[in-house]
Amino acid sequence: MITPVVAALASMLVALATLAGRRWGHGVGGLLSAFPLIVGPVLFVAAERHGTAFAAHAACATLVGLVSVAAFAIAYGRAAQRRGWRSSLLTGWAAAILLGVAAGGAEVGLAGAAAIAVVAIVAARFGLPEAVPPPRVPSPRGELAVRMLLTAALIVVISLAADQFGPVVAGVLAALPALASVLAVFTHRSYGRQALVHLLRGMTVGLTAFAAFCAVVGGLIDHTGVAIAFTVATLTAMAIQAITIRATIERPRIA
Repeated sequence: MITPVVAALASMLVALATLAGRRWGHGVGGLLSAFPLIVGPVLFVAAERHGTAFAAHAACATLVGLVSVAAFAIAYGRAAQRRGWRSSLLTGWAAAILLGVAAGGAEVGLAGAAAIAVVAIVAARFGLPEAVPPPRVPSPRGELAVRMLLTAALIVVISLAADQFGPVVAGVLAALPALASVLAVFTHRSYGRQALVHLLRGMTVGLTAFAAFCAVVGGLIDHTGVAIAFTVATLTAMAIQAITIRATIERPRIA
């Protein structure tokens, strides 16, 4: 069963992003959280179960679904300037669901889906408020374990829902901001709104690697097969992540 595997991978990604954020700053943590460690297995299993055409369609839908992640980041980041985490989370999810549903109705090919993803990422980058580097504060005890458990629970719910529908719904659900929600709430609560904005800004940069992964899978899988498509997609995402992480660590104010 894919759901426990994806939930475990999601928890690991949250742990990695959290630990990296403590070491190098919240921007780096946000950037790492966007790595396609979750959508990769989802698309791979989709290809194995339903064929490469289904997986290619789901990859396109996931690209379009990045609209919901961008909407969440902008809405949560701006709401957090005036409100607490509960109200900000509701605002973020309302925006994510509203725009995600609207985008999910778009019938576009890979080029159109990639263009929508690029616009969403750029909009999120410029739509978030500026933030000064937050001061370093001790991390609350036991927070990492709670983050991981909540992430696993969210992923299980979303994965079970995705299994009941077609590739478009599965792709949109795969792009929903589950990890972003957990990281945003805990960062907001424990470290404040400046740290939150750094996290979200890093996350939007990291979505470039996520989008590249989905675009490569969607473009290659019907022509090269599963193994080559996923190998090229993974290497592409890793290269983009390495470049952006290095730039973020060297210039932390951009995170």
